[in-house]
Amino acid sequence: MSDAIDDSDTPFQPLHQGSALQIQLQTLIGQELTTLEQGADVVATLWQPAHCPLALLPWLAWSQGIKEWDERWPEAIKRQLVADSYQQHQYLGTRFAITNALAHFDMGAQISEWFEHEPMSEPGTFRVDVYVSHRGIDLPLIKETRKLIDRAKRKSVDYNLHMNLQAKPEVKLNSIHCSSSMTTIYPYTH
Repeated sequence: MSDAIDDSDTPFQPLHQGSALQIQLQTLIGQELTTLEQGADVVATLWQPAHCPLALLPWLAWSQGIKEWDERWPEAIKRQLVADSYQQHQYLGTRFAITNALAHFDMGAQISEWFEHEPMSEPGTFRVDVYVSHRGIDLPLIKETRKLIDRAKRKSVDYNLHMNLQAKPEVKLNSIHCSSSMTTIYPYTH
């Protein structure tokens, strides 16, 4: 019984000494269990938006209840939408949900409800002022904005949408301050 197995490169060591067949079986099963353990670690990362492979991200988004998905969106936006989906669903129907849905696409929003208007608007309505600075306002952008708001708002309320083009100019201001003073010192006299 001099059949020795070199298992120095395998992470699994046999538990007890037995026949050569038993030792080989233990080694092979140990290797398979190690492979399964590593596979389980990979499966766990599939549920993390930051680590999920890009090809599987739409499926993760679907499982998190994201209804709107566009393959043309940048990868960072896709991953952020999935990461924020739990919080978005938690606050669905609120001002926060609407502003958060628009913020992912670099659009600011200011929301005012009917009782905040002067004079008061029709009860149960609100107004959304959307501020766009990264591109021009066109019909596809308006439709996309309406979709985002419709998915985030309460279904029982109606709203007015106002799109605003906002410029963020960089004004560089330079100034120089120059001053001087002249002091004369006289001898001390009594």
